[in-house]
Amino acid sequence: MKKLIHAVALTLTVASLSSAAYGSTTMKTSRFPEIVGAVQFPEKKAKVVRHSFQLKIPQDSRALSQMTIAVPQGLTVRNDINLSDQSGQKIAANITVNDRTITIAFPQQVVPGTELNIDLNRVLISGTSNAWLYPVSVRLVGLNADIPVGVFRLRIY
Repeated sequence: MKKLIHAVALTLTVASLSSAAYGSTTMKTSRFPEIVGAVQFPEKKAKVVRHSFQLKIPQDSRALSQMTIAVPQGLTVRNDINLSDQSGQKIAANITVNDRTITIAFPQQVVPGTELNIDLNRVLISGTSNAWLYPVSVRLVGLNADIPVGVFRLRIY
């Protein structure tokens, strides 16, 4: 009986010390751009493909002035890159491809609420991988640092 009383007392003590509820928000309140999709065309293994991804700039974010994309080993990206917004309108940009880095500078700021569609055309595949990982960072107006916003991943089957 004494053991039962001690066990109940210990259980009640542990229960009173732990948090009653755990919670997390269901809405994303990010103030930074985020990658929302990526696709390869053609989807099957090929030597020359198009890699495309979308970058969403939230309404409460700062405007976008520059984007940097790191090209994975085994891929060669040519300076054949198309940029458009969610309505298909082309976006002017100064694009530089240096070895493993693509730098896209926007002469006019890309305003919040825009979803950028980036098409890397004529990507040459010379290596092998089950997934290509492109780290992406952006530079926002008023900030002098590149902010990593994610990695877009393309799986090859």
